[in-house]
Amino acid sequence: MVDMFVDRRKELGVLEGVLKSLMRGEKLNIAVIGPRRIGKTELLLKFKEIHEGKTGCIIPYLNVQRTGSVESFKFAYLRELLYEAAKKKGVNVERSRLVDWDGLLVLGAKLGVEEEVAAVKRGSVGELFELQEEILKKLDLKAIFILDEFQDTVRFSNFLEIMRSTVEKQRAIAYVISGSAVRMMEEILSPEKPFFGQFRRLYLGGLPKEDSIELAKAMLGDVKASNAALELIHRLTGGNPFYISAVCRRLAEEGFERAGSRKVYTAFLTELLSESGDIYSHLDYVFNESLSRAYKGAVHREILLILAREEGLTLSEISKRLGKPSGEISNYMKFLLRTDLITKENNRYYFTDKLMRFWLAKTYLGITELELRREKLLKELVAELEEKYLKAKTELGKAAEFMVREELGKRFGVKFEPYRRGDVEFDGVAFGGKTYVLEIKWRNRPVGAKDVERFARKARAEFREPVMVMFSRSGFTEKAQKVAERLGVVLVEDKML
Repeated sequence: MVDMFVDRRKELGVLEGVLKSLMRGEKLNIAVIGPRRIGKTELLLKFKEIHEGKTGCIIPYLNVQRTGSVESFKFAYLRELLYEAAKKKGVNVERSRLVDWDGLLVLGAKLGVEEEVAAVKRGSVGELFELQEEILKKLDLKAIFILDEFQDTVRFSNFLEIMRSTVEKQRAIAYVISGSAVRMMEEILSPEKPFFGQFRRLYLGGLPKEDSIELAKAMLGDVKASNAALELIHRLTGGNPFYISAVCRRLAEEGFERAGSRKVYTAFLTELLSESGDIYSHLDYVFNESLSRAYKGAVHREILLILAREEGLTLSEISKRLGKPSGEISNYMKFLLRTDLITKENNRYYFTDKLMRFWLAKTYLGITELELRREKLLKELVAELEEKYLKAKTELGKAAEFMVREELGKRFGVKFEPYRRGDVEFDGVAFGGKTYVLEIKWRNRPVGAKDVERFARKARAEFREPVMVMFSRSGFTEKAQKVAERLGVVLVEDKML
């Protein structure tokens, strides 16, 4: 049995910082943000597994998506808190018995906090957040509460305002919230909302190449794969652990002794485009779940099909293709922008995930698994995949790119927006007295001199005397720093944000 958790050392280090801060009396809350199936829950549960027995701190975990109302949230939250506290205090308890308030009251009595439990039962969710501090104080414990799929709390009236009113005052508890609805999580943490400034953001993207290859080798088992095939798996999947596992499982199930690039392409496209594929099922779920709350679902689906065939259309162009007024289409687009399916750049609309676009365009053609074995169709699909998906930028998710643009915009006093004109594309451009141009690198290795030179050449070819800013997650080589100084490129590292 392969352990599906992939070592995310940097991210685990950030979460460990929450624990260390809490134990020395400081407060640090974290919001883990990333698309579905990228490994957020695995990361959070691994952190819990590693650290829950080492200190006087408990780490309860709750998936908010599984609570249907404020009342069920209140019960489930307190159940996890008391259950973890009981384990820490050596109180024998069977989790399967904690199915109603009577069970919680019995456990509260064993722990000496029956009055607090009864008060939470009678009270509102506000009392829950207030009284948990009293419970922890009585038990001489601290807690890091993990709330997964946190965006689902928007269903609860005034929940964020109520939670916010107690979060900043508490000293015995820190929070790690997680969400896969990236745009909704951004809204929850935005300046207009109660939680602004309360959480440090941790964006989770695909695995770096080295970790992707390590996972692929483990999943392939006895199947021998060439280095080129392993690197192709990383490139096709964008380092998504779920996609890597799906492709490698299919290769292993085919009974191959060896897997080269052609077999990898076939396995990937079968997983992506046939109804038996796990990647197909995942994208189908995301697509339909995203549209499930739309009143005009059929129109939204038609808009997405138009963009799948022809990306980068303006509002008026979409209106013309549908034969509907721009004002009506504008309302449809506002809904779609909230789903994370599409994004808007320079008044044109694009798919956030290029793979979703490819999947949508092709699955509506009804391609069968048998047809995917035909050499001619396979070559055509591979060529189109390379053209429309693999050449698209995959280093950084839209959410993390948004965060970097926002932070650097504040630093330079400008508003960076994504820029695209023909084949020319920049991560951020800001116009005003001067033109600022931004390049973002999200690699696990320092940026080199050639990258800096290419960026400067490209920026100067597009704009006259631009202010050039280059951000790197992993810093810059010594040569890159010298080249940047010579060319007038401002360098910014992750640790400087």
